[in-house]
Amino acid sequence: MLPEHTKEEEQIHAHAKVMHELNRFFLQPDKPIVLTLCRPDKRKNISGLIEAYGENPELQIMANLAIFAGIRKDIHVMEENERDVLTEVLLLMDKYDLYGKMAIPKKHDFELEVPELYRIVAEKRGVFVNVALTEPFGLTLLEAASCGLPLVATNDGGPRDIIKNCENGILVDPGDRSAIAKAIKKILSDNERWEEYSKNGVLNVHKHYTWEAHVEKYLAQAAELLKSSKSSNLAEVNSETAAGVRLAQLKYFLVTDIDNTLIDEDQNSPEELVAFLQENREYIGFAVATGRTIDSALEVLEEHGVPVPDVIISSVGSEIYYGPSRLYDSGWDAHLSHRWDRNRIKAVLDNIPFLEYQEEETQRKFKISYFMDPGKDRIARIHDALIQNKCSYNLIYSHEQYLDILPYRASKGKAIRFLSYKWEIPLENMLVSGDSGNDEEMLRGEPLGVVVGNYSGELDHLREGRNIYFAEKPCSAGILEGLEYYQFLQRIRNGNHE
Repeated sequence: MLPEHTKEEEQIHAHAKVMHELNRFFLQPDKPIVLTLCRPDKRKNISGLIEAYGENPELQIMANLAIFAGIRKDIHVMEENERDVLTEVLLLMDKYDLYGKMAIPKKHDFELEVPELYRIVAEKRGVFVNVALTEPFGLTLLEAASCGLPLVATNDGGPRDIIKNCENGILVDPGDRSAIAKAIKKILSDNERWEEYSKNGVLNVHKHYTWEAHVEKYLAQAAELLKSSKSSNLAEVNSETAAGVRLAQLKYFLVTDIDNTLIDEDQNSPEELVAFLQENREYIGFAVATGRTIDSALEVLEEHGVPVPDVIISSVGSEIYYGPSRLYDSGWDAHLSHRWDRNRIKAVLDNIPFLEYQEEETQRKFKISYFMDPGKDRIARIHDALIQNKCSYNLIYSHEQYLDILPYRASKGKAIRFLSYKWEIPLENMLVSGDSGNDEEMLRGEPLGVVVGNYSGELDHLREGRNIYFAEKPCSAGILEGLEYYQFLQRIRNGNHE
């Protein structure tokens, strides 16, 4: 009887298998490798990395590119999101003619082959890249760093702390392809820098991110909190914990605009919808996404007998709050701060005569609001003025009178995607409803969309969109109609029994 394989023998076999798989793709297999390892999800921005590589001939000369994007057999039978991402990857590979330079293996063993993959890329003096559009933590960054791989990572969320603590890489704007390529080349072309980042990663991951280090840090901070906090502060901590526990348990969400969607001037009562939400509170989270400020939103909800939602996305997606205690999402705040210059934008728009600055109470840190009547080329003129002055922004015009200028990362739709990623609630498990142009972005894409019967005509062009249902009934009755159309409760029951 032959003896069982030892761990060392399994690692040797895994190493050889990974090398063989990579070499099937590369014409020059000895070059360094630029590696990314992630799910085939749009938020992971795999296309951004391929475009950065494909648009930079110098980088292609310096290194090969390896994309490990999950496990697949037949792309045609995969979920829509994964299918779209992988199809785009293959099309970009063809667009930039990256055959012989880019690997996209179909499978890998997480337990044995992935650690060997990191080691192989480190042996070839490569770089690990994670340029996700939003990244709450960044586990693969720690895995790669522990194997001595320098990092290029998105300047969002967890990677900022990892790079700060480990001093082993470069943060980049995930939307800036030239910056991504420049950072990778900076590491590949500087042997001393590569060695420093490699060494720092191995040592500092052990220092900051082992279980023992985490427990010691947690206990120290907890002790300090208990020592210094007053009872009011402890109550805030308790409420934050409660909100987090509830959100972590939820897998389905209803997200709705307030004005003319959840409620309206004709006083269509949301009572039936409120009863539905309370009856199914165990399974369905409730969020509003509104142009109103947080104070105004809570005031109008109370006036119409609507309980405080689990999440309030206010000021056209530029702020996120949680629950009755109105806990502010500082992570979203930090995310929006990037390249946002409120004073410059306002100075530019102050010179445009057809814009009327709204009252001060509507203005926010990440929102500049104007009144504007419709007019030929007016939107184009605003875009032109802001672009000429190199402003980074997102423009939203609704109801043919309200103009909001936000950070380029802000909108109702982007806030919903942020929540989906942060709390691990699949977008396809969210039902969103709205009535006007400032709801358009959140109605598009993977969530189930409901346009209520009293909608504004500016949404007519969405009738051909996927996952968008145009209800016959107005306001909350239309939302209930949409819930029935999508058989939302049936989806939940089916999901809970899988």
